[in-house]
Amino acid sequence: MKIGFLTIGTEILLGDTVNTNLTNLGKRLYENGFKLDKDITISDQQDEIINALNFLLKDCDVVITSGGLGPTEDDITKETISESLSLELELDDDHLEWMKERWKARGLIMPDTNIKQAYIPVGSEKLTNTQGTAPGIKINHDNKFIFIFPGPPREFIPLVEDELIPFLSKNYEKENTDYQFVMFFNQAESSLAAEIDKFKPEGLDIAYLASKGIIKLRFDKNSVSNDQSDMFLQKIGETFEDDILSYENIAVEKVLGNLISESKLQISFAESITGGLISSSLVKNPGISKYFIGSDIVYTNESKKILLNDENINFDDWEELSYNLTESSLNKYKSNVALTILGEAGPISSSQYPVGTIFICISNGEKTVISDHKMNGNRAEILERAGNKAQWELIKFIKNLY
Repeated sequence: MKIGFLTIGTEILLGDTVNTNLTNLGKRLYENGFKLDKDITISDQQDEIINALNFLLKDCDVVITSGGLGPTEDDITKETISESLSLELELDDDHLEWMKERWKARGLIMPDTNIKQAYIPVGSEKLTNTQGTAPGIKINHDNKFIFIFPGPPREFIPLVEDELIPFLSKNYEKENTDYQFVMFFNQAESSLAAEIDKFKPEGLDIAYLASKGIIKLRFDKNSVSNDQSDMFLQKIGETFEDDILSYENIAVEKVLGNLISESKLQISFAESITGGLISSSLVKNPGISKYFIGSDIVYTNESKKILLNDENINFDDWEELSYNLTESSLNKYKSNVALTILGEAGPISSSQYPVGTIFICISNGEKTVISDHKMNGNRAEILERAGNKAQWELIKFIKNLY
């Protein structure tokens, strides 16, 4: 069984909107034992929709579409697909009344342009959209199924979870895959792959994904024997023990959040170059308020003076400056561990240090670790790499001492 995804939206091709539906669909299919085989993104043009749909239907048993179900004249997905399949559209009076009541509850009168959302292809099944007015639609076309979903993620994702996944689970056999993930830090993708190739079992289905200092390795445990899979994973652990972030497919802030919670440490930050990026990443973890005490954004020299309560500061020596800021953070918040990060994100340096330079200081009052690093990329990439690097250094500090 093969699954195809058709995203319809000129705004995505123009770069105005990020196609998060693709990521979310692929993830939810995988989590439920299925795999997305093909993906096409096209503009809001009738011939484009028809050609893309026909292409996917040739090879796929199930096709999901996203976008083009709104009330405006450029929303033509439902009309185009119905015409392509020789299906008439009929007004669903119950849905129309429901839409009007929904508008009325907001103290508004529904515009006539929205009536088009209440038309359903004859012979199709209407699927409940709990988050919007355009219903999802399921069409059985020559024993191949087309799911027509709205584009907004808050409407698309619930339809995937409530309608698509249950349908697939009931009617199709799940993929025989069992993926193992290993997340690495401080490794280059090419050198990591070269080292792993030395002991990788023949026939192993393996893939690498690099992103801002983190390498994600994924392999299918079912592509080799159980013994081979276990030995391979054990060898990875022995070879890269100091560089493994996690054996799960989770973000660095999740790893850090779990570690802080398990250690029951009180943490504080003083962020300069990252401007609160590390703090905002950490607070994605539910319950982290028990352990994350506070943070200062010391972006300018004046703000650094305020935290240090000192007018006579040597701003040229970042090693000394990061140490003093970390000590001030420990004292201010009475935290167990404090981290400071300084750096130059560019594109032009405002100090004696070149663009991409960062200094990280971590201390618990008794032990202090200060390190400097060089981040590559543009400004946005340097900031993300710096945030990831700081969290990785904090993970190592906590693991080594606690």
